[in-house]
Amino acid sequence: MITLENAHLALTVEPVFGARVTSLTDMATGRQWLVPGDPADGEAYLGEQARGWDECFPTVGVCTHAAWGGPMRDHGELWGRPWTVTRGADACTAVYVDPRFIFTRSLQLEGTSVIARYQVTNSSPDPLPYLWSQHALLATTPSDRIAVHGVADIWADGHPVDWPHHPIRDLSSIGATDEGFALKLYGQAQHAASAAILGPEGGIRFDWSGAEIPAFGLWLDYGGWPADAPVHQLALEPTTAPADDLATAEATGSARHLPPGDSDRWSVRITLLPPGPVPA
Repeated sequence: MITLENAHLALTVEPVFGARVTSLTDMATGRQWLVPGDPADGEAYLGEQARGWDECFPTVGVCTHAAWGGPMRDHGELWGRPWTVTRGADACTAVYVDPRFIFTRSLQLEGTSVIARYQVTNSSPDPLPYLWSQHALLATTPSDRIAVHGVADIWADGHPVDWPHHPIRDLSSIGATDEGFALKLYGQAQHAASAAILGPEGGIRFDWSGAEIPAFGLWLDYGGWPADAPVHQLALEPTTAPADDLATAEATGSARHLPPGDSDRWSVRITLLPPGPVPA
């Protein structure tokens, strides 16, 4: 385990399990923002595996893609596998090396924020199609609310959503564990996009540039998934494509194609917010 800490926040990274961030703690309130749990191996990303903060690349959902040799692993190539991690006083850099690509994520503490900087390099002789999604599963409370800014054209299940209105519920409110509700939404990120959890026990906000990361995913699970052992979790997901898997991203023209030898770079700032009034 590698721990970074300052006066405002602390986080822990587990190098041997996908460089997963297993904890993100607000030092002022003691609040733990990530869904806790022990590592759980497996090719299928189910409730037992759904913990902490992973990186999904080059897909999220299972699919088949010829450029990747056929069937693709659930939630991508990176989670649950050993990375090489080096650390400094207030930062650490994690690297995953594959014959086809090199994926790098650096985390740097800056006051109440952690800045995640990413780079993927194509080390294969062919163009590399991919999507990436940040996958931090957040532990929320019934008093929290979800706020989204700089995100347009939000949709779910193929239908437009007038945020936060939905035929079943107010999407900005947090559901109970026994609600039996699960929904994945996507939207298009504008020039400056953000998504946050706000509440009387503190908040957390994700900020990114739509020029670098053009889409946003929102995963809501209030005891609705998986069917055999439902869990309670929420994820604010800056992503390069509004799609659940690479094959769908290709079909909709939102997959990225990285030429041989080239690199793509992007970043996300995650900021812990003080307790405050809950937005109406």
